[in-house]
Amino acid sequence: MEKSPPVPLAELIREAQQGDARAQHALIVSYQRRIAGFIYAITGRSDSVEDLAQLVFIKMIRGLGGLHDVAQFEPWLFRLARNTCIDELRKLKLRRIFLPFAEEHAEVPEPPGAVDSEELDALRHALQQLPAKDRALLALAQEGRSQVEMAEAAGVSVMAVKARLHRAREKLRHHYRTHET
Repeated sequence: MEKSPPVPLAELIREAQQGDARAQHALIVSYQRRIAGFIYAITGRSDSVEDLAQLVFIKMIRGLGGLHDVAQFEPWLFRLARNTCIDELRKLKLRRIFLPFAEEHAEVPEPPGAVDSEELDALRHALQQLPAKDRALLALAQEGRSQVEMAEAAGVSVMAVKARLHRAREKLRHHYRTHET
């Protein structure tokens, strides 16, 4: 059985906008790993990645009709993911304010199969000290995005991206070194 050639992204997006379930599924499959990694980079929580990714893709399907320029799909999708993560982090922050920390929560064991080294813990801790918007930019940079793509995804200018990336990296370096020593 011969495979059909891959459908160009722009065509896939147009078909998904018209309600084609196969095209929608293909978009989700092609972006699920990158969106999951992006969500993890922003939230630092592996326990909520699947739920948040599902929410992002639901929002994507619902909002595809409003996307007028298919060339803007990827920045639009990552902006959706970023905003979804920031909303979730705000909810968690509010929840922490209203739910007291109990003693039994102090020694919660790592989930089975989790592999952590001291250095990875230090890096995670340093990343969590950064605002979610900065973690989002760092995640996009780590993924190899251009500054123009990052600016589109963040909804800011390229100069703002350069400045925020520089400050975020400096803060990360400072937090990492502080925790390391």
